[in-house]
Amino acid sequence: MSTIEKAMRKLGGGADDDGRSGSEEPVAQAAPTDTPARTAESLEEIPSPPLQSEVAVVSAAQSQCGAGAGSSREVTRPGLKIDFARLRDLGFLSPGDPTTRLSEEFQEIKRKLIANMLPGANPGNAPPNLIMVTSSVPGEGKTFTSLNLALSLALEIDRTVLAVDIDILTSDLSRLFGAYNRTGLYDYLAHPDLDVSDVIMRTNVPSLTFIPAGTIREGITERLASQAMFNLTRELAARYPDRIIIFDAPPVLATSGASALAPMIGQVVLVVEAYSTTQENLRASLNALERTQVAGIVLNKIRHRAVGRAYGGNYGFGYGNGYGQARPETDRPGAR
Repeated sequence: MSTIEKAMRKLGGGADDDGRSGSEEPVAQAAPTDTPARTAESLEEIPSPPLQSEVAVVSAAQSQCGAGAGSSREVTRPGLKIDFARLRDLGFLSPGDPTTRLSEEFQEIKRKLIANMLPGANPGNAPPNLIMVTSSVPGEGKTFTSLNLALSLALEIDRTVLAVDIDILTSDLSRLFGAYNRTGLYDYLAHPDLDVSDVIMRTNVPSLTFIPAGTIREGITERLASQAMFNLTRELAARYPDRIIIFDAPPVLATSGASALAPMIGQVVLVVEAYSTTQENLRASLNALERTQVAGIVLNKIRHRAVGRAYGGNYGFGYGNGYGQARPETDRPGAR
């Protein structure tokens, strides 16, 4: 049975009582978070913090990222001080925090993606270090997955990470980085006089940089399908051999932006919301992405039977062999 068929079966209610998928392929369960996540709408209420003139390392644990790695080789803009206390309150991973089930699940995800970057592992022609995270429709958890995946990858000793927000209609990733409505990707694509260094921003994680969505909201799909975007993806992929680029893309069925970008991308991660995403939507999304390498499906927002107290709360959890983000037993809304 293929990965997609197993995902379909899972969506159709074929899970065991303990939440296991029964799959030996990367369609994963999710790890619980200790605090409620917010909806995409609530992110709009959070103001972006002021731009920082210097980069501050928020914890000694971030030295695992490799001090100075990727922090100033191409970046000339002032740095961003990511508010990890706020992210922790929203249910995201935070550098220096103890190991949790959520962090372990993202370990599973990134290992699969890194393995696909080995020579001969990826059958496509697009660079395998270009990874796009998307979903079928809004609200399924793709930005939650994008940011946690970027943070988890940034902790790798020999890797640097560049996160790129291409979902400008919501700019949720830009809001979380504290860079909403600042010069970014779409400004670069619209103005040939801009250099890539004009839009890449350092952060207080030495091995993590960020490109905001930007300020221009016209011609979104056309810009993503342009030669300028193709050239940019190849430049970002090839400039540094240790770099992984994470694109937080619009939902596949909400706009045509993800489909326009997908042929340039080496790996696609598709986020699916348990109990909500229909098989029809999943099939439609996979058909729209048929020319790309779908590396795995994140089965998100699974509610599990409680099995005891761990990591500060009563959480039920069932391991699948692959990807996932879970939430506590209580039925609470997830982030985009």
